[in-house]
Amino acid sequence: MIPKPSGFRLGRIMIVARREFRSTVFTKGFILGAIAFPLAMFVVVALIPLLMSDHAVPIQGTIVIADSDGSVAAAAQATFDRMLDDPLSVGGSAQDLLDKDSQPALDDLQSLGDAGTIVNVKVIRVSNTSDLIALRADVQAERLLALAEVPTDLLSADPPVDSVIALLVPSNMSPKSTALFSRTIRDATVVARVEKTGTDLKKARALVRQPKTDAARMTRDGTQASESLELRLFIPGGFMILMWIATFTSANQLCTTTIEEKSSKVIEVLLSALSPTELLAGKIVGQSFVSAIMLATYGSVGIATLAFATMLDVVPLSAMLMFIVWFVLAYFMVASIMAAVGSAVSDLREAQSLIGPAMSVMMIPLLVWLPISENPTGWLATISSFIPPIGPFIMVLRTTGAIEPIPAWQVIGSLIVNFAATFLLIWLAGRVFRIGVLMQGKPPTPLELLRWARAR
Repeated sequence: MIPKPSGFRLGRIMIVARREFRSTVFTKGFILGAIAFPLAMFVVVALIPLLMSDHAVPIQGTIVIADSDGSVAAAAQATFDRMLDDPLSVGGSAQDLLDKDSQPALDDLQSLGDAGTIVNVKVIRVSNTSDLIALRADVQAERLLALAEVPTDLLSADPPVDSVIALLVPSNMSPKSTALFSRTIRDATVVARVEKTGTDLKKARALVRQPKTDAARMTRDGTQASESLELRLFIPGGFMILMWIATFTSANQLCTTTIEEKSSKVIEVLLSALSPTELLAGKIVGQSFVSAIMLATYGSVGIATLAFATMLDVVPLSAMLMFIVWFVLAYFMVASIMAAVGSAVSDLREAQSLIGPAMSVMMIPLLVWLPISENPTGWLATISSFIPPIGPFIMVLRTTGAIEPIPAWQVIGSLIVNFAATFLLIWLAGRVFRIGVLMQGKPPTPLELLRWARAR
């Protein structure tokens, strides 16, 4: 019979918290898996564009284009000649390249080639009525870079929508080279078609050329800063994922350590010196410091990214302060669930059946990230803010992505509901923990856990 320690002492809780913290943080697994590896991934992702651009493979060889009058082949050859004279123009459209007075569209998001790639391509024209069997064999044998068959009706003033260009490339052709050939031949077909109508291509392009938009953001101090619509969309998701990772990594570690201590009977020794409530509180508090370290590590990287992009003013200081409040609520709710599950089972396989439903619910913020980021004040965002335990994650999406301030009554109401849910889950976890840590045998069902919570 294990004696029950009297009273509820903060000192005993902090001893357990310090032990939990040290046993998690001062390990190679945590340092490598939770901190070093993710930071290394950030560096690798940042270096990928540099690595790819420094190893551009030259494109040299012959392309055969079968068209009715040779106009497509001529336009394509002019494009490739311009690429050879100006390697930095690779990725621009054929219309850009044929217009000697225009600059290549290097900033076009749809550009498919690597700027700086050496392109030395010779275009041979054959009639589209010729026998192309031998040419297809040359493509298969890698003696030709590509064979393109342009239907005659594509060069008419009113081409049919179902007519396509057949492009054949060798099996070892890189995807970027194939995309470059495809785009160049498509654009050359358009150039040939326009010239057949007698239209001045340069004037026609000038008429349909879309002007660029230089979007700027007016900051709260009256200055202007560059605007990135893509980054603005991903900022709320970044904050939410940051909180999700920091919360679940430490909460999952709490579940794992509880199961290990229960299986090795260590928890029975601990219960001889302190009460189950003190043990539970100490473990949750100890892992909260672990979670705070992860939050600070990843958060500093995120803030540095915003500062580099001159977008620190996008997320107001009040939203960052509230982020800490929502993080605390989210952590204690998730940690309470994980601690209760860990105390009720004897190995990790048994825990999966109980954690599965909880994880299904916790995946909801990831699924509704984009809809809520686009409309932070909509009905979906408003309703889900009051649903624990996903409410804190939803509120982070709303407060960091809202163009207009969230109504005060919704923020206050969500705080009240989620605070109440946090205390309720901690209380339920304590009731389950005091019974589960000494139970052995068959894992309980969710209904049995509820009966444990109601037991006196």
